[in-house]
Amino acid sequence: MIKDLIINEGLKALHKKRTYISFILITVLIPFIVLAVDNGGKTLETKIYGQLADSFLFYGSVINGFLATYIIVAILISHMPFLSTIVASEIVSGEYSKGTFRMYLTRPISRNNVLLSKLIIVFFYTISMMFFFFFYTLLTSSLWLGVGDLAVFHNGLLLLAEDDIIWRFFLAFILSTLVMISVSCLCFLISTISKNSVTPIIITISVVFIGTAITFIPIPIFERINPFLFTGYIDTFLSAFHDPLPINEFWDLLIVNLFWSSIFIFISFNIFKTKDILN
Repeated sequence: MIKDLIINEGLKALHKKRTYISFILITVLIPFIVLAVDNGGKTLETKIYGQLADSFLFYGSVINGFLATYIIVAILISHMPFLSTIVASEIVSGEYSKGTFRMYLTRPISRNNVLLSKLIIVFFYTISMMFFFFFYTLLTSSLWLGVGDLAVFHNGLLLLAEDDIIWRFFLAFILSTLVMISVSCLCFLISTISKNSVTPIIITISVVFIGTAITFIPIPIFERINPFLFTGYIDTFLSAFHDPLPINEFWDLLIVNLFWSSIFIFISFNIFKTKDILN
């Protein structure tokens, strides 16, 4: 039964144009940014080397596909929460607004299975979108600019060897996806409450905005609260390129995001079980 429900929800998602918005945006935008990195390579390289250029002689260039991917992901990651809400915001509230639940939930299927099938599609969409974002960017940048060592800033200028980079992008993808799943779960929760698909997006992005503000405002009370908020880990993927890796920080991200995702999911199921579908 649950398999049929998942297939049904997947087919409904595939037939909605909004499902493809994030993939189209990423597909179109990334080549333009790679082109900009390519054209501004000399200026960017000067900023990376900084005063070291006066003391050392560098051969070759650090401008390559790995660096372009690192920069693009760092710039665009703050916009991924919005794209993560596109399917989650409508997948439940859309059924309310169209009145299809009046027929759908009168069939001999449990509400828990219905909501679980929708949640699985939300997870699949979020993971697929993040995977496409990371590795489409990596593929496009690498084909355009080639590959090489990756220059990042961690306790000064850190150069990562070419054969020590791909797995770090996989790790960064996993870390970022965990945070985006928390965002999707929050939007999914609001979608079970709301009867239109705009409200979940507005509320979710507002929460992310407030959480991000708490992250960057250097006030003692905010600094104490921030480690317990999932929004405080949006930029943690950058730590995947540190040496040594901050394992404790990764565990904190995992625990905090699993906690908030579980809370959002638990509340969603409890609300949906008692939701009046006749209004």
